Amino acid sequence: MKHKILTTLSLISIVSFASGQANPDQVQSRIEGTNRAQNTPVAGQLGADQSSSNNTAAESDTGAQRPVSLSESEISAYFGYDTKYFYRSNPLAQSGALDQVSTDMWTNTFFSGLSTVIDDGAGVYTPFLSGSYTINDYLQDDLGDFNYNSSHLSTGLFSYYGGASTYFAKVDYNMDKSTENDTEDYSEFFPQIGLITSYNLSDSFSVATTIGIGYHLTTISDAGGSRVDDLLDNLDIYAMLSPSFSDIPLIDTLGITYRVSFQTYENGTYSDREDITHSFMGGYAFTLFDADSPKLNLFSVYSSRNSNQNTFDYKSVDAGIGLTLIAEF
Repeated sequence: MKHKILTTLSLISIVSFASGQANPDQVQSRIEGTNRAQNTPVAGQLGADQSSSNNTAAESDTGAQRPVSLSESEISAYFGYDTKYFYRSNPLAQSGALDQVSTDMWTNTFFSGLSTVIDDGAGVYTPFLSGSYTINDYLQDDLGDFNYNSSHLSTGLFSYYGGASTYFAKVDYNMDKSTENDTEDYSEFFPQIGLITSYNLSDSFSVATTIGIGYHLTTISDAGGSRVDDLLDNLDIYAMLSPSFSDIPLIDTLGITYRVSFQTYENGTYSDREDITHSFMGGYAFTLFDADSPKLNLFSVYSSRNSNQNTFDYKSVDAGIGLTLIAEF
């Protein structure tokens, strides 16, 4: 009987997709597959120990990540614009019959932030506030109903006390709003703590790592029945690794990063669900007009999720080009 129910639901999803209609299950799947991991929210706020200007493994004996100011003023700020055009192999993050649905995507992001640096002798502290607004468009006609705009806010504190690590505590807010229906599909608060460390394993090889833990406090639309509004609440433990080889400049140029996260859910029908998600990211960026900005980016991301409930497994590939404009003051 359970098999018949799952088969029926899959058929409904296929028919709904073919007719260009976004049903709540597909929207939720897209939400769960969205990568909300943010880069360091304060542009340039983390740098190598200031005794080393080039931040190479051979020049720094600690690889320390220390908060540094962007300008000579008390408050540093930035704002910018980023546009990306790319291919996505599995835009709805689904397994089964829909995992081969692919599309081109076009995203446009406006972002800004500010920070300051406080040095009290015992440590160096960087409080920050950043935000972004992204327009996400699926360029395949059948996926137009899934277009959405996403908002992101982040505030917190980076703390450095010497040595090789910088500690952070922050709260992120994310919200997705349907372009087609002008309704809020999803929102979350994500408080988290962690540390950023650089390990120099030899004169030419180092690894930058980020380890964090937090809890997603979520709200999804179309709740009701077995779909409680906090269904996606989960504990999230994650780590990122970025290798650097001074003897192999190509590795640094490509900016290769690996991210892994473990998430455990506890509400509604997800009460026994556990996921492990892997992401491999890389790309090549070069500036135009002999200036720091604008910057042209070629990038690729491979993501896979393995769940103890197999219906949530998925794999996806992104590959495309982007252009970033940023001003700092």
